[in-house]
Amino acid sequence: MSDAENLYFDLCENARDLIQSVSPEGKFIYVNRAWRETLGYGREEITDLTVFDIVHPENQPHCREVFKELLKQGEVPAFEAILVSKSGRQIHVEATASCRYEEGRPAATRTSFRDVTQRKQVEQELSRLFELSLDLLCVAGTDGYFKHMNPAFEQVLGYSRKELLRRAFIEFVHPEDQPNTLAQIERLSQGLPVVDFLNRFRTKDGDYRWLAWRSAPLPEQGLIYAVARDVTEEKRLQELMAHQSAELARSNAELDQFASVASHDLRAPLRAIRNLSEWIEEDMPQALPEKVLENLTRLGDQVKRMEKLTDDLLKYARAGRESAAPILVDTSKLIQELTALLVVPGGIKITCSPGMPVFETAKQPLEQVFRNLLSNAVKYHDHPDGRVVVSSRLNGSYYEFSVSDDGPGIPRRHRDKIFEMFQKLESREDVEGTGMGLALVKRIVEHHGGYIAIESAEPRGAIFRFTWPLQIRTSD
Repeated sequence: MSDAENLYFDLCENARDLIQSVSPEGKFIYVNRAWRETLGYGREEITDLTVFDIVHPENQPHCREVFKELLKQGEVPAFEAILVSKSGRQIHVEATASCRYEEGRPAATRTSFRDVTQRKQVEQELSRLFELSLDLLCVAGTDGYFKHMNPAFEQVLGYSRKELLRRAFIEFVHPEDQPNTLAQIERLSQGLPVVDFLNRFRTKDGDYRWLAWRSAPLPEQGLIYAVARDVTEEKRLQELMAHQSAELARSNAELDQFASVASHDLRAPLRAIRNLSEWIEEDMPQALPEKVLENLTRLGDQVKRMEKLTDDLLKYARAGRESAAPILVDTSKLIQELTALLVVPGGIKITCSPGMPVFETAKQPLEQVFRNLLSNAVKYHDHPDGRVVVSSRLNGSYYEFSVSDDGPGIPRRHRDKIFEMFQKLESREDVEGTGMGLALVKRIVEHHGGYIAIESAEPRGAIFRFTWPLQIRTSD
C-alpha cells in the first residue's frame, strides 16, 4: 500500500467510531478494530456474515430500506439503528453512510457508527421518570404552544395530549392571570428563569386548578422547560385558614368588647350595693344587734367576692390574646418579687432551686402563671410552717417549671376538674377565691404552646408542672 493508503488505514483502524465497508450484496469488505471489539466478532467470522446479521430483527426492515436507498442515491440522511453483538447485547448507534461508485455502478458502501447506547439508556430512564412524575412536566415554546408534556397534564386538567398541544397554552389560563402569565413568558424569552409563579389553569370540566410553576428557558432554541405542581388544595386550605383567622379575630374582638362592657356594667351595681350597705350601717343606731352586723359584714364580703370574680372573668377572656414584646426575664428574681407582694405567713418559705433560667419572654403572662400557682400553694396550706419550691429544667425547646409544696395535696379524684372554671376544693366560705385561678393558668400556658399537669409530692403536697417556650411567637 502507498503511504496515503497506510495513513488512511491507520486512521480507520484506530478510530473510536465503528467503521465498516460493505459490498452491494451486503457482505463485509472491511471493519475496523472498534467494530470488532464492540460486536465481538473475529476477522474469520466476519467473512460468513452479512450486514443484516448484526442488525436487531425489529430494526431490519428499516435498515434494508436505508441500504437500498444508499445504493440508489449514493448517500442517505443520518439514521439510527440497533446492532446486536455476538453475545446478544443490543447496541444503539447513530450512523452516517455513503456509497462508492465505479463505472456508474455501486462498488461498496461506507458506514460509520457512533455507539450511543449509554445515552439512550439515560434517555429511557429520564423518559420513564418523565412519564411517572406526579408533577406536571412540559417543554413549551416561546411561541406560546406546548411541545411535549407528561401524562400528569392529562390527569390533572382532563384534556387529551392532542387538545393541549394544538391550542396556545394561554387559552387555558384564567383571564385574571393571563397578563402576569404573558409577562413571565416574556421574561423567559429573554433568558431569565421563573421560580414560584402561580396561575390558574382551566380543566376540561370548566373548573380551575392552581399551578405553581418553575421554569428555565433555552432562548437560543425558543424553548421553555417547566415543572408545575397542583397546589389547589393548599390554596383552598390557606383561604380557609385566612377566613377562620379573620373570623377568630372578629370573634375575639367581640368577646373583648363584651367582657369589657359586662365588667363595667357589673361593677356599677356592685359599687352601688357596697355604698348602700355602708350607708345603711352609718344610718343605723350605734348599738346594732350582732346578727345585723354579721349580715352587713357578709354582704360586704360577697360584694368583694363578686368584684374579684368580675376581674378574673375579664382576665380569663383576655388571656393569651394580649401580645407583649419579649423582654429579658430573670425567673429567680421574678419569684422573689412575687413573694414580696404575696401575703405569706411567716412560717412558710418560698424558695428557688439553683439554675433558674434568664431568658427573653413575655413577662406579664409568665408572671400571672407563677402568681396564681404560688398564691394557691400558700393559700391552701394546712400547716403554719411549710415550704414552696420553684425549680426548672430544659426540655427541648421549652423550659419545664415546677411549683411544689408540702401542703395537703389534691386528691386524685379532683385532679381532672381543678383546671376548670369555678372549681374549688374548699367551700367558698372557708377560703377566699373565685375558682378561676387554675383555669386562667391553663389558658395562658396552652396559648403559649405548653401544657400544665399536677402530681403528688412525697410524702405530702402537690407539684404543678408547666412548660414555657424558649422563644415566644410574636404577632405583627
